[in-house]
Amino acid sequence: MLDLKLLQSFREVAVRRSFSAAAEALSFTQPAVSQHVARLEKQLGAPLLVRENRGVGLTPAGEALLRHAEEILGGVKRAEAEVRELAGTERPVVRLGAFQSAAAALAADAFRRVRAEHPGVDLQLQAIEPIPGVEKVATGALDAAMVIESLFDPAPVRPGVEMRHVFDDQMLVVLPEGHPLALRPSIPLAELAEEPWLLGDVAGTCPDSNIVLRACQEAGFSPGVEFSSEDYNAVQGMVASGMGVALIPSMVTALMRPDVVVRPIRDQAPMRRILVAVRADEQNPVAESLVEALRAAARPLGTAGMRAAQAA
Repeated sequence: MLDLKLLQSFREVAVRRSFSAAAEALSFTQPAVSQHVARLEKQLGAPLLVRENRGVGLTPAGEALLRHAEEILGGVKRAEAEVRELAGTERPVVRLGAFQSAAAALAADAFRRVRAEHPGVDLQLQAIEPIPGVEKVATGALDAAMVIESLFDPAPVRPGVEMRHVFDDQMLVVLPEGHPLALRPSIPLAELAEEPWLLGDVAGTCPDSNIVLRACQEAGFSPGVEFSSEDYNAVQGMVASGMGVALIPSMVTALMRPDVVVRPIRDQAPMRRILVAVRADEQNPVAESLVEALRAAARPLGTAGMRAAQAA
């Protein structure tokens, strides 16, 4: 009989085409994931994965197993949720805390996916910044909380709380509609050195301003800041008026004004990592489904830079 833990590890590697990405998603070490796949291959007597130049590929046996894995693992989650619901007297409740842009870009789609998998679940959303959100997860007041992490602002560490990776949120250039550089498919950051800049609030709780300032510094200049705000709608309005240029996260591009132009940064774009904090060692199938649903909702955002380039 198939071991569900081994099957889950195989499924993550197969979908993500990477042992390291699968390990990160499962909160395992990479050697542990490799061992899981090797044990599964030994049980089945067939190779499932092959290493390729661009990651990990599937053998014909692996492709067949992946089709069944999605059905098996999904069925197990649905069965567990249904039994828990029948055994209790109340509807299961899962509470997500999210900062503003994550709530707008991810929560609605993620909740729709979870409700499809767990009919009858009560999903609740609370607008909250990452640090107090993590505190509430630690105390049990929330089941999950969205977190921003960067090289300069690591995710907060709390006993009993673990971080799950959702996606890497690249920063994109926003220009006024008639700006000369708006015709470029991508823009080197150094070419914006003489532009007036609109920046996230340096004194605020969001790490985006530090990400932008460090990226400009590495490109060889210090930006001349004309306006600062943590409200990206306000930043877009100022860009549209011709007041300056800005960098915004791809997460915000789902709600862009029609009179601004978004372009990817040439070469290495600065980014922030979007994580979700959950309680460690707690078996909550609906919360686990929510983590996966947030990742699924974020996948289109990971291609925002590509879409911006194609729109040129």
